[in-house]
Amino acid sequence: MKVTTVEDLMEMAHGYQRSMVLFAALDLGVFSSLSEGPSDALRLARRIVADPRRLSILLNALVGVGLLGKKGKTYRNGEIASRFLAGGPLSKASILLHHLGCWPEWTTLSGKIRAGGKAPGKRKGYQENFIRGMEDNARERAVSVAKRFPLREGDFMRDRLGGPYDFLWISQILHAYSGKECVVLLRKARKAATPGGRVAVQEFLLDESGAFPPGPAFFSVHMVAVTEGGKAYTAREIASLFRERLPGRRRGGPLPPGDGSSPEGGAFVKGMVGATGFEPVTSTV
Repeated sequence: MKVTTVEDLMEMAHGYQRSMVLFAALDLGVFSSLSEGPSDALRLARRIVADPRRLSILLNALVGVGLLGKKGKTYRNGEIASRFLAGGPLSKASILLHHLGCWPEWTTLSGKIRAGGKAPGKRKGYQENFIRGMEDNARERAVSVAKRFPLREGDFMRDRLGGPYDFLWISQILHAYSGKECVVLLRKARKAATPGGRVAVQEFLLDESGAFPPGPAFFSVHMVAVTEGGKAYTAREIASLFRERLPGRRRGGPLPPGDGSSPEGGAFVKGMVGATGFEPVTSTV
């Protein structure tokens, strides 16, 4: 949403309230409890160990945004809550709880930007929720990938990548690391590639202004809040990480928009533009 009026400004400022209503309901177990059947606030409060008066206020806010339904004094999960918040194969609860786990870092964002200080300790379960959230997001795709490729346990920043490989796919990794750390990883990828092998990077790409699209721009702020050196990168920045650290190599040119191919012996950066298209660039490795 672009801010063009004072009303837009106030809506942006109050955005955290809607988020925290959702996060609080997840943390309390409201949706999973209501998946067992409709309930009034008093019975639900006993079930999840909460104050009935305060809980009813939270439940009414959830009714207002359509996540819950209400008839008389009885609450039930709405369609979206039933599908994505109450458990099951489509659940997004873990990744949303991961965002709740990031909240302490966001509350100290201005101080961290001012002084570069370290963020406070993360909530219990932070790492588990993040991993489970990534598993939920990748569940359908992971099945087909696991059938085709062997899995290898390890820390890609500390351990050798193995190889040699004809193709290395670095998907949604670089944004969690500083440019210097990305260079280390890309250098390791280059060493793990066969002669003429290819390295591909997929990221939430910013345009050259660094301000658009809004999704990657806000995600970059999120990385400032929860990592020591991470950010969202532009395609040019990522391509330069290949070129600047690999002197004497021929540089590649841009690929046509939407073309997922790569020149022989090259690397390409594939960016998620909104949720629909790709904007690839190349740099020979």
